[in-house]
Amino acid sequence: MNRNLGVRIAELRRAKGMTQEQLAGAVGVSAPAVSKWETSASCPDISLLCPIARALDTNVDTLLQFEETLSQERISELVNDLVEKARTGNREEAEAMLQMQLHTYPSSSAFKYNAATVLDFFTMIFPMEPPEKKETWRQQKKRLLEEVRSAGVSQYWQGAVSGLAAIAIQEEELEKAELLLKELPENSTEATLFWTQLYLKKKEPEKALEVSQHRLYSLVHQLQLCLTTMMNGGMITDNDITLEICEVYHQLETIFGVGGGVSEGFFVEAYRRMDRPEDALNSLVKMIEASIGPIKEPNPLLFSPTIQLNPGQSATTPELKQILLNGIMTDEFFAGYLDREDLQEAIEKLRQDINKPSAGLDQAGKRG
Repeated sequence: MNRNLGVRIAELRRAKGMTQEQLAGAVGVSAPAVSKWETSASCPDISLLCPIARALDTNVDTLLQFEETLSQERISELVNDLVEKARTGNREEAEAMLQMQLHTYPSSSAFKYNAATVLDFFTMIFPMEPPEKKETWRQQKKRLLEEVRSAGVSQYWQGAVSGLAAIAIQEEELEKAELLLKELPENSTEATLFWTQLYLKKKEPEKALEVSQHRLYSLVHQLQLCLTTMMNGGMITDNDITLEICEVYHQLETIFGVGGGVSEGFFVEAYRRMDRPEDALNSLVKMIEASIGPIKEPNPLLFSPTIQLNPGQSATTPELKQILLNGIMTDEFFAGYLDREDLQEAIEKLRQDINKPSAGLDQAGKRG
């Protein structure tokens, strides 16, 4: 017999609010016998399974945890049936259907997670229900999300933790909410939204702004990384489209003040592929000027006061400037244009910047 049967009996008994003595009386055994079942010291006789299941308001399959594995398609069907039943105004029938399905699939984290959403739907579509009924739904939602969180199924765990944090914030249980939010990945946009709500509830608007600005800064970098990946020659072969993506990247740099002027480097590569040397050279000169100039301050409207860069910090390290110079001087594409006055001037500025005695020290000091 299933060695977890005792644990299951204890779970169902506690969920029903029964004592060991009450369960023992319902099935005709002693309280110590129930205690031995629940500690796995012994197993109930097979003839007692049906009485135990009835006493615990369940069935033998559920008691023994013989449960159908629900596919996502089947879960969608069940949820859609519930929603349609509720939309017809049959609240009692819809609620009974939900409880029956939870009873039938007690171990399905996927269905529990969706059932929590259905309970929210009940609250929305039955606004005239008494507060006691809405409180019952809210408490059941919390229990379902706690069970999903405890189960640890990765696909639903984060959503369950977020849902519990949102409830805790709404109920002014701010310490509990903070502990829950600390379980979530820091790079989660959803977590950022809840941290913002939490800090506002705590009357700490400066922290709410800080967490929002940090997340926005990170998202802009991620967006730029995605655009950089898309501009890879092996992904998009249409050069005109690549050039348009370069322009989008450049606009992001301009709007957010994030990126250090590297968009000109993307224009250089795009124009090279399109065999437009004049445009490539103009972008190269702009790229050199950006690399030797001070790093651009992130847009203060969006990022101040959280994101602050060192005033006067160079946009590029000496090592990267040297790589850039070496690349220009050895690249066959630019070999025939090195005598151009504007390019010569830009290259000379780049050399002088690299050879500045203080350049390496400044960078080292800033890194330290």
